[in-house]
Amino acid sequence: MPAYDQIIVGAGISGMTSALLLAKQGFKVALVEAFPLLGPTVRGFCKKGMHFETGIHLIGGMGDGDPLDTYFKHLGIAEKLRKIPFDRHGCDCFRFEKQGREICLPYGYERVRNSLHEAFPAEKQAIDKYLQRLQTIFDSSSFLNFNLDFNLDSLAHDETESLSDYLNSITADQNLKDLLSCHSLLYGTPPHEAMLSTHALVAGSYFRSSHTIEGGGKALADIYQKQIKEHGVDIYCSRKAVRITHDANKNFKSLLLDDGTELQGQICIWSAHPAAMIRCVEDGAFRPVFKRRINELQETVSALILFGIAEAPVKSLQGRSIYLWPESDYSQVLSGKTGMDDNAVFLSAGQTLGRKGEQSITAIMPCSIEKFSRWQDSGLNNRPQEYLDFKAEVMAEFEKQVFERCPELRNKVEFIDAATPLTLRDYCHSPYGSLYGAAHTVSQYNPLPATKIKGLLLAGQSIIAPGVMGAVVSAYLTCGFIYGHEKIHKELQCIYNA
Repeated sequence: MPAYDQIIVGAGISGMTSALLLAKQGFKVALVEAFPLLGPTVRGFCKKGMHFETGIHLIGGMGDGDPLDTYFKHLGIAEKLRKIPFDRHGCDCFRFEKQGREICLPYGYERVRNSLHEAFPAEKQAIDKYLQRLQTIFDSSSFLNFNLDFNLDSLAHDETESLSDYLNSITADQNLKDLLSCHSLLYGTPPHEAMLSTHALVAGSYFRSSHTIEGGGKALADIYQKQIKEHGVDIYCSRKAVRITHDANKNFKSLLLDDGTELQGQICIWSAHPAAMIRCVEDGAFRPVFKRRINELQETVSALILFGIAEAPVKSLQGRSIYLWPESDYSQVLSGKTGMDDNAVFLSAGQTLGRKGEQSITAIMPCSIEKFSRWQDSGLNNRPQEYLDFKAEVMAEFEKQVFERCPELRNKVEFIDAATPLTLRDYCHSPYGSLYGAAHTVSQYNPLPATKIKGLLLAGQSIIAPGVMGAVVSAYLTCGFIYGHEKIHKELQCIYNA
């Protein structure tokens, strides 16, 4: 039976970060991933000679000296990445469709402030309050501000004010509130449920800097994988964790894989969805109330996704993303149950051009998995014809919406593939196909890293926050319980102040 210091389940950003961080400290680490390659969600895929992004469309907080840049330097991968900045004068373009008005938000807090002042001259005071509040929240965490002394309490969930409540307290301008809430589409939680701290982490990171990476998510996953191999991590791909065992004192003992391999270890970090972990533990390991709490976690919304090829780069999507906003209610949009006419659409372009100068285009629309519930027992390779026909009908309507609402794409983009919530469920191993795992809301207490099985820890975007930044911070939080938060923080401070 192979024996390890740590076994990591799930090779997304959080799992790969955990494996690399621990291996660099000299621990013997195993990394288990159900798919054939590491980083399946962020890696994307290739079709007709084009690479399509599935997890990384833009990355916040990765500018020189920003938190993610410091984390990547600590992991030894920053120098291997070529960062591509988005348009600093307008990287997030929000189209109020009924008004025929477009407002493009830049990055850099002063540029954001000036842009918002110009668009809403009567709301300067509210804008200044909002930006100052986001900066204060962002800079108050020692996981994001390395000049602070380490403080684990900075991640405590003690927030009662939602994003919506806060915005209502500073302005009555609905258009401004809609615009300041637009980043909630990037973490899948409506403003009336979203914690202001989660919003500050996501929106604040994009206001600091917005980048992508040359080669996209595939390049990031490949760089992680190379570093992980160089540091001696044993990788078990195409293997699914099926059973977690523990001794009579509830100390983690081993992980059983679906091919019969049993990995022995002192610690197991579960970075996949926490509900999948519950299915792997022995009966009686957790109290029924905890199991019910995990299984009933509110999920972020799922989506319909179209993948297309533009014959040449589309000017309006170069260095920027477009949010098509029909001026609906965020709660309805992020429930995934609204009609397409009243739904939001997020549009982005890939950074890698084809041999003839083609560019990939991705369109994402929130959608509930309930619309596909009649085929919930099917898998990737056994979808019935009825599902395929329904999917084709839905995607044809989605494509029509894209071309009508973003006419500059008409006759320039051919959509060649699509994903439904069931696709996302099966590729992401998320019970409901959610884009960002369990939601982070004012009323929901997501699980902390430690569990009742000693040595079984949780990580991932369902634990701390969504996105690349949230997944990396979650990994550092969890690994800190293994080799010391203070030690890690001092290492990060040295890099930040170098």
